[in-house]
Amino acid sequence: MILKEEQRYGRLKSTAVNHTYINSGFYRKKFDTITDSMKLNRLLYEKAKEMLNHRSGTEIEDMYWFDAENEKVLYSKLDEEENEIIRHSDLIDRTIRQCECVIAMHTHPHSLPPSAEDFNCFVNFNYSLGIVICHDGSIFVYTAEHEINKELWNAYVQDALEENGREQKAAQMAALHNFVVNGDIEVWEV
Repeated sequence: MILKEEQRYGRLKSTAVNHTYINSGFYRKKFDTITDSMKLNRLLYEKAKEMLNHRSGTEIEDMYWFDAENEKVLYSKLDEEENEIIRHSDLIDRTIRQCECVIAMHTHPHSLPPSAEDFNCFVNFNYSLGIVICHDGSIFVYTAEHEINKELWNAYVQDALEENGREQKAAQMAALHNFVVNGDIEVWEV
């Protein structure tokens, strides 16, 4: 019994992944519509499962960058030590800037949709597509034409939190809706 408790030390139940679900055919099929390439979609699925298994029960994010034209991994960041952040190195930046068609995919341990920072990174690094893989099994795909105003984003989220006592995920979904309506971004759940 003590051994089992030691194995779970430091794990958060709220960010634990349902491994049965992410290994299911239903979850795998979610990836079939992300791009037009079945080979690339399978690669995205494999790396999503890898990240979810790696970070289950933690607040730490993992990230992959893909060359969509050549259907291969450009770079991965799987050694982050701080919660809910991905630090780019100069090598990562140079590598992804050399590719014309980059798909960025990362995890969100608390299963929140893309953040203002995600959209701003999308624009700053000229990604072709962004994907957020959530620990609850949801998947968000997004694009943006220009940066998101973080103060406006925070105001939208705060308004939604105060309205009917919404939770964080619902508040961020409301903020996303406002930016989508204004034509600033595109985001959809697969």
